[in-house]
Amino acid sequence: MRFLATDLDGTLLTTAKTISPYSQQVLIEAQRRGLTIILSSGRPLYSILPYAAQLGLQQYGGYIIAFNGSLVWDCSEAKAIKERAIPLSLIPEIVETVGIDFHIHGYKGNNIVIQGEPDERSKYISRANKMPLIKTGDFVKAITEPQHKCLITGAPRRLWHLERRIQKQFAESLSVCRSESFLLEIMPNGIDKAEALRELLDKVGGKTGELLCCGDGYNDLGMMRLAGVSCATRNAKKQVKEAANFITESNDRDGVANAVVRYLK
Repeated sequence: MRFLATDLDGTLLTTAKTISPYSQQVLIEAQRRGLTIILSSGRPLYSILPYAAQLGLQQYGGYIIAFNGSLVWDCSEAKAIKERAIPLSLIPEIVETVGIDFHIHGYKGNNIVIQGEPDERSKYISRANKMPLIKTGDFVKAITEPQHKCLITGAPRRLWHLERRIQKQFAESLSVCRSESFLLEIMPNGIDKAEALRELLDKVGGKTGELLCCGDGYNDLGMMRLAGVSCATRNAKKQVKEAANFITESNDRDGVANAVVRYLK
């Protein structure tokens, strides 16, 4: 294994949203021995960079896949090597399709913009990313820059119907994925973790057979199927466990570190 691609929330990060001292030690030592780490998350780049710094990805030449693949970041060069966004012209139609029964979120600088009053789901997103919420009554007017992704939160069953509607209506322009039962993520067409990972490996001369991939959520399925070896944390969704080659410990018991130790022996 030359590459490790790991999700953050529910996978590498503990429930407290930290990297444990043991996991940090194992992953730094693995990089010293030649492993390249790719942090692959739906999170914005801003909220991934502190974890990359904790693991020394700049020093060891690691990478970040942010926004589920809309942005790929070279840590050693501190620059984007791939970047795509939803054009501003599509935002009004997305807002109209989402309607008033859900909360839509976007990004403005290092802040999260939300249409209407934040609920507990929105506050969870804000806390997890350490990004303040800016509420607005006019989302279209508040969003002034193309979006790497938009977030929709709502009741899981109703969100499932909205997901199908968006897939059908925006088939030529948008991709959607579910990272949590209550959270729908909207990206530019063709964007997902697996495709970003495939392009990155091609760029750096890597092969999928040299890739160990760890995940727990629905948006990890594609990259886990791409990897030579895939593992799911014990707390992963059932479908993710079924897709994995093996199941490691939970995110609160150093699951990723244990998988790395197992395959670097």
